[in-house]
Amino acid sequence: MASTTTVNKTAHPFDKARLEALLNRRFFYAPAFEIYGGVAGLYDYGPPGSSLQSNIIAEWRKHFIVEEHMLELDTTVMTPAPVFETSGHVARFADWMVKDVKTGEVLRADHLVKNVLSSRLASDQEARGQAAQPPKEDEKAKKKPKKDKAKAVPVRLADAVVAEYETILAQLDNYSGPELGELCRTHKITNPDTDNEVSEPQQFNLMFASSIGPTGQHPG
Repeated sequence: MASTTTVNKTAHPFDKARLEALLNRRFFYAPAFEIYGGVAGLYDYGPPGSSLQSNIIAEWRKHFIVEEHMLELDTTVMTPAPVFETSGHVARFADWMVKDVKTGEVLRADHLVKNVLSSRLASDQEARGQAAQPPKEDEKAKKKPKKDKAKAVPVRLADAVVAEYETILAQLDNYSGPELGELCRTHKITNPDTDNEVSEPQQFNLMFASSIGPTGQHPG
């Protein structure tokens, strides 16, 4: 019978920086083209990282293909643009981003509106003596270092404002870029970390454009 090891999370708190340093030191992965300055987000797998990736793929293949008796295909990695346009990926894989006008920090517009309005509603609930749930943050916001701030005094909002904020949050996914910009101006939404104003939303496509063929007339 295999023995199990119990890890005490209190005695051994998770340290992301130390884990990343260990993986880098043992060459699980390393920044790609590092001697040329590298590019953020591009990495190369070293020998242990490559082996780990191969094992994961082998287990995935065993579970989803072999055990399910599926027919395996290996398709091209290049896809013509009309395929993504038809599937809706081109329209959906674009985020509206705003920029802090002084620091240049880039923020996702819908997340900014959601976090600010949710924080104001939580403050209103606290002012009314209700137990407020802390607003949920997106994963990127959690990873950002936070500045120490004095706890803000709870502010009670008018009932009409509360109803308006709740309506906006319920329909936030339906707002276009210009409409998100209008929300930021109307409700005086600024960068929470600096209190600086933000720019008009600009569309940022999450997909990389590429050209197919020698003439480059077939985008992919």
